Amino acid sequence: LGIVFDAISMASMMPLQLRPLGIRARDTRAQQVGAPIPASVVDSGGSTSSRSSLSSRCSRSWSNHIMMGSFAAVSLATWRARRSSCIRSQIVRQGTLAKPGDAETPGNATEAIEEWLLSLDLPTPLKPILGSGAWASFAASLVQMFVVAGLSALGTLIEQGEAPAFYAQKYPESSGIILMLGFDHMYSCPLFLGLLAWLAASLIACTGTTQLPLAKRAQRFTFHSSAAMKRRGTFLMRMNCPALGDGVQVPGSAERLQQLRTELKNKGFIVRADDDINPTQLAASRGLLGKFAPMAVHLALLLTLLGNTVGLVFGSSSEVLVGDGGYADIGKVLDAGRRIKGPLAVLSPNKGLLDSVFVRVDDFRIEYKDDGNIDQFYSKLAIEDENTQKEMYSDEIYVNKPLRYGGATIYQADWAIDRLQLFVNGLPVVVPCKAIPADGGERSWAAFLPLELVTAKDPSTVKEIAKPKEGIVFIVNNMRNVQVYGSDQTLAGVLRSPLAKVEESLEGMPIQFGQEITVEGNNKLRLDRIVGATGLIVKNDPGVPFVYAGYALLMPATLLSVLPFVQVWAAINKDDENQILVTGRANRNQLSFEDEMKATVFSVAK
Repeated sequence: LGIVFDAISMASMMPLQLRPLGIRARDTRAQQVGAPIPASVVDSGGSTSSRSSLSSRCSRSWSNHIMMGSFAAVSLATWRARRSSCIRSQIVRQGTLAKPGDAETPGNATEAIEEWLLSLDLPTPLKPILGSGAWASFAASLVQMFVVAGLSALGTLIEQGEAPAFYAQKYPESSGIILMLGFDHMYSCPLFLGLLAWLAASLIACTGTTQLPLAKRAQRFTFHSSAAMKRRGTFLMRMNCPALGDGVQVPGSAERLQQLRTELKNKGFIVRADDDINPTQLAASRGLLGKFAPMAVHLALLLTLLGNTVGLVFGSSSEVLVGDGGYADIGKVLDAGRRIKGPLAVLSPNKGLLDSVFVRVDDFRIEYKDDGNIDQFYSKLAIEDENTQKEMYSDEIYVNKPLRYGGATIYQADWAIDRLQLFVNGLPVVVPCKAIPADGGERSWAAFLPLELVTAKDPSTVKEIAKPKEGIVFIVNNMRNVQVYGSDQTLAGVLRSPLAKVEESLEGMPIQFGQEITVEGNNKLRLDRIVGATGLIVKNDPGVPFVYAGYALLMPATLLSVLPFVQVWAAINKDDENQILVTGRANRNQLSFEDEMKATVFSVAK
């Protein structure tokens, strides 16, 4: 077995072009009958080389293999991969296409998928539209994605949906630009939507004008003559298949080609031959998924953009504050927050969604940490049919754990104080609370209890309040404590919620503190419960399935896009029927592919 490398590395992979080293092996003849006839090994140009240390080492290697009695010789040669465009345009590539019916039985799932991809009848590629080579290029797409990502980040930093006065107060120098460009509604402003439309058009144009032609070209199996093969791939290997002696000429090229065909199939190649019994030409490919995967990536991105657009146009989002034990009509809440309104509302795919369906708040509570900060909000909700009064679903929600029912998603978003349940001198009294303007400080709620109700033996007997401005004021800023101010506007004490964790006796307190205090003489106030209200965001987004489908497709398609697509051609040399030419090329990882093909040909040539 004689092996000669005509170049140290591929010309297409080297920054400097190296002159190929041509080595001609000495002709030796076997004396025994039936011994293999060694073949001379030449480079692609057939030129001999000067005596050098490299040639002598290769000659010694060749002689050692001859002594082993191999039946074939393989030589690997490279030729210039870069030719000037004027010379390349004059070359006539000779070849024939494989027939559609030449498909072989797939050996595994990957081959079955690639056979299916080969059978697809792809549409005709698009021609460049309005200079799409510039605005739909890879560089343009990167710019578009970075700009969209930047605007999305800006929309996260800038509060969305606030009144113009809010932006004028918080951003006095840039509020005009924010409102003019629509950055107060970033994700639905014309600039953001225009960029999304441009990105979608770029993806479609790139798919139709670039990726689709590449995929159609990869589907084609073309048989090339031995002359055309010399300029087809990035390397050239010659496998000599000498005839046996004793006066009988038995060509072994077809058998070797058949063995090469089997070996390629075992390595996952899709192989076509010009003749199943006595092939003279082979064409093989592997990694067709890598050619179709970029189109799947584009489709995934388009699905994601479509889902965002559908959600922006046809979605609905609205917030409602429901007290503990209260109800809210889900259908009306969704209608109030629907983005498409007026006559165009009939186009909404979810118009009339969850009509006559109520959400009931069974319990709302806040859990606090030991240092007094809020740990989590919890709301026990029940979905109830208005007509039958039947409970259809119930669940407890908290931040980042919403309730989903019938196409609507209910999130825990806010809270408030609804009312105070007190006992005045042992008699129950409910006092409603009202929010106090925060002015940038801590949120607080206030309640007022007329003095006549506090001093009355039975508050239910009081029919009219004679002095409506005299009474007790309650200030609440959490669901654990209530500050009580007497009619003299001084702090009378702090009522502690029974649900709050606190020691029964607290020594050294300068004011009254506990579940019960005394006010306005000997009148006793006892706190039964601080009743909160939960703030719920009710959303419906018909674009979510498209977004999920896009991301589910995007992840595997991105991984498959890095698969190398390799092609191999083999044919019996028309100038020497006892020699097989093998060539190939890969769109990435060329050196590893060349090593693989060298090992494959060696295994066939043993």
